[in-house]
Amino acid sequence: MLVGAWGEQAVALLERAAGQAERRIERDGLLAVAGVTGTSAGDWRCWVSGRLTHPPASEFTDPSAIAAHAYAQRGAQACAELSGTFVAVAHDRERRVAGVTRDHLGGRPLVYAQVRDGVVFAEHERDVLALLPSAPGVDRSVLVEWVERGTLARGRTLYAGVKRLPPAHRLVLTPGRVEVERYWLPSFQGTLSGSRAELAEHLRAETFAAVRRAHGESARPALRLSGGLDSACVAAALAPREPATLALAAVFPEHPEVDEHELIEATARHTGLELEQIVPDANASMLAPALEHIARWRVPPATPNLFVWKPVMARARARAVDVMLDGEGGDELFGLAPRLIADKLRAGRFAAAWSLSGRIPEMGEHPNRRVRMRALRVFGVGALIPEQARARRRKLAAARAHSDTSLLRRADAVALAELESSPLRELDGPHWWRGLADELLDGGDSLDAPSHLRRESEDERVDRRHPFLHDVELVRTVLANPPETQFDPHRDRALLRDALAGKIPESVRTRYAKSFFTPLLLEALEREAQPLAERLERADAPIREYVQPEALDRLLRQGVGVGANTAARRVWQLGMADAWLRAQEHPEGPPTLLESLPTLREEPGNQDTP
Repeated sequence: MLVGAWGEQAVALLERAAGQAERRIERDGLLAVAGVTGTSAGDWRCWVSGRLTHPPASEFTDPSAIAAHAYAQRGAQACAELSGTFVAVAHDRERRVAGVTRDHLGGRPLVYAQVRDGVVFAEHERDVLALLPSAPGVDRSVLVEWVERGTLARGRTLYAGVKRLPPAHRLVLTPGRVEVERYWLPSFQGTLSGSRAELAEHLRAETFAAVRRAHGESARPALRLSGGLDSACVAAALAPREPATLALAAVFPEHPEVDEHELIEATARHTGLELEQIVPDANASMLAPALEHIARWRVPPATPNLFVWKPVMARARARAVDVMLDGEGGDELFGLAPRLIADKLRAGRFAAAWSLSGRIPEMGEHPNRRVRMRALRVFGVGALIPEQARARRRKLAAARAHSDTSLLRRADAVALAELESSPLRELDGPHWWRGLADELLDGGDSLDAPSHLRRESEDERVDRRHPFLHDVELVRTVLANPPETQFDPHRDRALLRDALAGKIPESVRTRYAKSFFTPLLLEALEREAQPLAERLERADAPIREYVQPEALDRLLRQGVGVGANTAARRVWQLGMADAWLRAQEHPEGPPTLLESLPTLREEPGNQDTP
């Protein structure tokens, strides 16, 4: 994993930490990098962590060499021509300027902190924290947002002063100065023409090409297969390969409301994949892997699902899998652009807007007038309100909605409303396009998904790749599709479903419901709620400084039972935040809580601290 520093004093911090860890660093003037070997070309030296999937024409295969020669030929703007999932460090030694670039869609994370005369940076918070002369405090507003919504404010982390570089941005480093700038933004180029069948065929071709790019040079790839449309799409793209790609699937025979084994088996048969099904332990601890994650990475996990996937990834290692593909992000990538309703209203096409309000996926053939009016308000009128007016409304609503039943204190609720801002203003195009582009360019960054997935790859020692999250060419294709093709009263991802006719089983292609792990999570949390609640009930629980204690106590008295999805999610977020806060003061905090879990057992998989 890449770690670096810029500036004499910052480099000294890296050299000290590298010496203690016996890590090799490369120094180039005011720049130092560890974890990756650099390559020089002309006046440039480059280090790349990750993969380049669409590099400029080059005779080189090593990512650092490809980047170095691209920079030597095209200068600092070469980063916009490199695509893939990467963090690239490029040093122009002649001009004494360096750039630290995060890929277009944020497939690789990057965090940084300014120190004295420069900056230290790394892929993960824990590596930056190891370089800082003193431990940073908690960013209160970010923690409050994470507890309330499970998201992180743009460009920030839970640690005060430790920042996240957004996707498609770079740090520009000059002596004594650090700046952040965007280097790429898509532009609206109109939409594709053709019949629906032609558009579907084009989408299928581009989607399968993205899967092939994600597969890349893998010697032993596998697919994490579910019974859903998106992973079936990946399976179809892998189908012609010999030998057959391995499909690994978690199945839950004791939970028929979650179990998808029949659909999974149908997809494997149809596509010719070699299938292995894994039945996770029904009594496995949900909290144990989450608390171990906090201890290892010094941040809470982005999802409680770790306990579900650990046995699947353990089996992948046992089968010598080097790359695990999945269908993550397909719902958003191939989904609806509902702000087309706003464009129709803005153009005075009220009948067209009303027609679209009745064709929103899963609303059914004849939604009632009240439902359609709400769609017009949310996706139409609401999208046309200027951002400044929306910001004022959010702030006023936060102040009015505050009460003794709210977990948040009034000042925190108002501050959270002020944190919200719409980056749509950076984009130029119709409302539908701007809304969809904004969602796809985020790449799940607000949910900390890229960082979490990267941490999971490191923990499980299997490279996880996500063709629907981080492929720029596929995103460009989706953004050029006519938005009307996705309006269907019964089917979500309608154009993709058309594109996969004959490629996947009809039972999967025409299934519009989704299975969620919610029953498993509720059952596991109910089983382990007591030690978590006992910690939260204590007067010295650190999370109490960030919420209203009376509201927290009421939530805990309600308990977590099957069906209490909202309450369970809140208890989970609060419990993870509390465990993380304890770990800031006492690093032994998460292991201490682990000892109190009655269901904790030996889990297969990698438990070593990386």
